Amino acid sequence: MDFRLLLTNFPSGAEKDLLISEVSKSNDKFVTLLNFALFEKDPLAWRAAWILDGSDEKHPGLASGYLSKIVQNLPQLESKGTLRSLLRLLCRYDIQEEDQGMLIDLCFGYMVSELYPVAVKVHAMQIIYNHTLIYPELKKELITVIEDQVENNSVGFKSRGTRIVRQLKK
Repeated sequence: MDFRLLLTNFPSGAEKDLLISEVSKSNDKFVTLLNFALFEKDPLAWRAAWILDGSDEKHPGLASGYLSKIVQNLPQLESKGTLRSLLRLLCRYDIQEEDQGMLIDLCFGYMVSELYPVAVKVHAMQIIYNHTLIYPELKKELITVIEDQVENNSVGFKSRGTRIVRQLKK
């Protein structure tokens, strides 16, 4: 299956399901798409990340062996769509301890930057929240950042942020 060719045109729902099915059957195909997501330019990169996220959502654990590679390559990503899909994927996982600090720092940076869309910020917020369960000392910082950013972002950010702050204050 030529993923590059299939991803060149925006996949329809049926094509997306076919790609997800193929990726779930083969580790090599997963790696091929991951490399497209991490090292290619848009639109190929974000489409590959979109399929990866969908594959991992439908087949939990598919990305578990590649989390460190994903985290280590986040700073080099130029594509906001790729970043959104990969952060969404990372929300479902416990991240290895050696990657947690870097990921949390990146996520705080995404949340406060005007350069990133709300979807990236919301997934970054969720990742940090997930880590407050391990590192409770992050709670105050996360609450402060959310409260500071609520006025500068969309209703979606405000909604998720309010829900997370409520959980953190329990």
